Amino acid sequence: MTVEQAVKKYKLEPLNVYTAKAKAKELNVDEVLYMNVQKNKYAYIVKDGPRGYMLYTDEKSLYTKMYKGLKMEPLEP
Repeated sequence: MTVEQAVKKYKLEPLNVYTAKAKAKELNVDEVLYMNVQKNKYAYIVKDGPRGYMLYTDEKSLYTKMYKGLKMEPLEP
């Protein structure tokens, strides 16, 4: 999957500079490019040094209120 396809699929939006820096520090990556956070789902496209572009997705269970597990998928630029 390419970055453009992921942006369309997850309806991601670009971040402003301050939010991007805060999220990058929180996720321990070089740069956060796009983000979409909904009530129980979130998705980020991050750029992390040698790994390149990655798609981070996770979903919160409606019943247990716990996250199901972070999925990290490599993307093509």
